[in-house]
Formats: sequence, C-alpha cells, structure tokens
Amino acid sequence: MKTYINTLCLFLFMNLSAQINPLTDKVTNPLDVSQDFSTFYIGISLGYAIPGGNAVSNLDDGLDVGFAHLGYRFSENWGVVANLNSSGHHGNDNVGVGIAYTAIGPMYSIAVNDRMRLDIKPQAAIRLVGVNSGAGYVITSYGIIDLDDFIFVGNGLLFGTSLVMGDQTGFAFSINLDYLSANFETIEYGGEEADWYSIFNTQNDINMFKIGVGARYNF
Repeated sequence: MKTYINTLCLFLFMNLSAQINPLTDKVTNPLDVSQDFSTFYIGISLGYAIPGGNAVSNLDDGLDVGFAHLGYRFSENWGVVANLNSSGHHGNDNVGVGIAYTAIGPMYSIAVNDRMRLDIKPQAAIRLVGVNSGAGYVITSYGIIDLDDFIFVGNGLLFGTSLVMGDQTGFAFSINLDYLSANFETIEYGGEEADWYSIFNTQNDINMFKIGVGARYNF
C-alpha cells in the first residue's frame, strides 16, 4: 500500500511539473530534455554581388546564386557550415566572367528572439575559380589560345552573416550579408598550371560584397 501511494505521488508530481511557462506560453516539462532548435539545414540563396580588387577591376556588379548552403549545429550556439556560391558579371567588350567558390568554416548563432537567430560564419574559401566567356583568342608562339579556356584559381576568406527567420523544423528564410577577400594564385590551361604573375603584371587581389535572401529547410 505504501509503495502504491509513493507511486501515485510521483505520478502527480510529474504531471504537475508540466505547466505553462508565463514567458513563452508553452507547456514545459523539466524531465523533457529534447532540444528546441534544428541541428541541420540545407538551403539556397539569391543576391546582388559587387566585385572589387585589382584582378577584377573592370567587372560590373552581378547576380550571385548560392547553389548549396549546408549547416550543422553541435549545440544551440556552435556549428559548422559549407557553401557553394557563384556570381556572373560583365567586363570590357561585353566579356562574361563567372566567379565561384567553395567555403567551409565555423558558425556561431545568437538568438535574437524565439523566432529569429543571427548566424555569424567566418569561412575559408578553399577553392576560388574564375572563368571567362566570350573573351576571344590570342596568337602566341605556342599557337592560338582560347582565353575562355583559362581557369583562374585561388583562395581566400569569407565573412558571412545571416539573419534567420525560423529556427524550428521546417522552412525558414534569411537575409544574408557576405564579404569575400581573396587572391587568384594560378592559371590553369590545357592541363598546365602557371603562376598569376608569370602572365599578368597586375595585382591578383579580389574582393566582393554580397547582399541577398535565402531559403532553407531545417531538419
């Protein structure tokens, strides 16, 4: 009988512990240790890219597309991200130039309120690539070279921030601000590789400021 009374009291205590939190109007239970944030997301983005630097001084502003944004959160505040972005621009004589990069790095998240978070994402742009379109041909001692076959390769740093609206499982949206600071180090052509300064006498720095919007799905 005593065991039955003790069990009943424990049951009543557990039920009374599930109560309305006056700060959130949600039912809370101190025995429930489930997390209230998503741990993984995948998304895309669209934005406006403003290039700068000596290596791309003749380029106009262009459209930036985020083909893949991946994020995994270890805790409520810390995580890791990986991104694949590409932007298109016009240069002199209406030459098209594409600039793409793959970046990876840590993420620190700050809760703005119960519906919004600020993600701070410093990343290493481990593979930066630039290609031409419609650049034409040049005649050298090695023969005729198609400038569209040049691949400009480098690396750099990306400083990204996202104001995310929606932190639970399901769709969420974001406003993104990113700044890329990088250098083209080499030029690849026909399976060969050459140093930037062996071909060009201009500085190899490139930077880019981007503002855009994104959509993601939180798992």
